[in-house]
Formats: sequence, C-alpha cells, structure tokens
Amino acid sequence: MYMAKVHALSRKSTLSLRQRRAALLRRLALPPQAIRASVVERFGTCGKAGCRCHRGAKHGPYYYLTQCVAVGHMRKFLLKGPGALATARGAVAAFNAFYEGLEELSQINAELLRRGDPLLGE
Repeated sequence: MYMAKVHALSRKSTLSLRQRRAALLRRLALPPQAIRASVVERFGTCGKAGCRCHRGAKHGPYYYLTQCVAVGHMRKFLLKGPGALATARGAVAAFNAFYEGLEELSQINAELLRRGDPLLGE
C-alpha cells in the first residue's frame, strides 16, 4: 500500500506555500509514458521432480508488470527481455515522480484552504 509523504506545511508562511505551489504547477506535466503499476521480480519451481529448483535454486528471475485496475482486479504480464524491463521501470518511476508532486500540491492547497486563502484567481 502506498502512503503519501506528509509535508510539514503548517510552519511555512503563506507566501512560501504560494511560491512552492507555483513552482509545482510549472513543473507538473503528466509524462506520456507513465504507468501506475509495480515491477515484480519472481522466482519459481517447475513440475520436474528431480530439478534443482526443488532443492533451493529456483528458476528466474522473471519480471512482471502488475497493475490493480479495480478493486479485486489485477492485471499482470511477463516483461520479456531487458528492454521491456527497463521501459517498465522507467514508466513506473515517471508515474511515481508525477504522483509525488501532485500529492505535495494537494497538501499545499489543503493548507492554504485551511488558512482561508483563495485557491483560484491568483
């Protein structure tokens, strides 16, 4: 489960919050390659009784992209080759970086609203 970073905003001045918000808005652009998912590494065993995988040396690693698309619905597929793995990791990192900025923006807006500062028309 992802937990957002809590930003210590209550001690910052309203001016510094507005400036940080403006900087975030200039920087935040949804990366076109973003994927909200995880890259998972797995090792497995096969069905051969005498195989080494049953004595500890499992087959793998196999890399999967897993994505929760709705409650109880997971999408998972094997990433075939190092190129697909690198692309998937980059896409997941791009989404996470965007989401961290969006979360900080959300916390700043909530703090400004708590202070009675207008959110629009600035």
